[in-house]
Amino acid sequence: MSSAPSESNDVSTASLTSEFVAERRTDASPFEQQLWDVLDEIPDPHIPVSLVEMAMIYDVDEDDGHVTVEMSFPCMGCPAYDMIHNDVESCLTVLDGVDEVDIEVVWDPVWSKDMLTPAVRNKMNESGISL
Repeated sequence: MSSAPSESNDVSTASLTSEFVAERRTDASPFEQQLWDVLDEIPDPHIPVSLVEMAMIYDVDEDDGHVTVEMSFPCMGCPAYDMIHNDVESCLTVLDGVDEVDIEVVWDPVWSKDMLTPAVRNKMNESGISL
């Protein structure tokens, strides 16, 4: 019985990562995985989920201290655009091994609420946000 909570937590954590994001992380180096984990701690300023849970982070690439984050937004003209950019850059630049951060905003594929997992949708619904 003591293993059930652990299994439940593992399932919950995994279910917060969309298939789209999980697929993008598969080829990440251990350091890039660490960068993904840091990005997963950055909350969306409007919604009680992280940028990774929102499937806004499309890819993370590190090459000799230069980190490129490929991301999208739920809508063009997002009022939190600059704030999110600053959060991503400031959270990554303080890490050992990161000298520079470039953020590339992409619109292909277009972000869709279909990228959200049922667990993230539930988390949002519990906070009063309907989809």
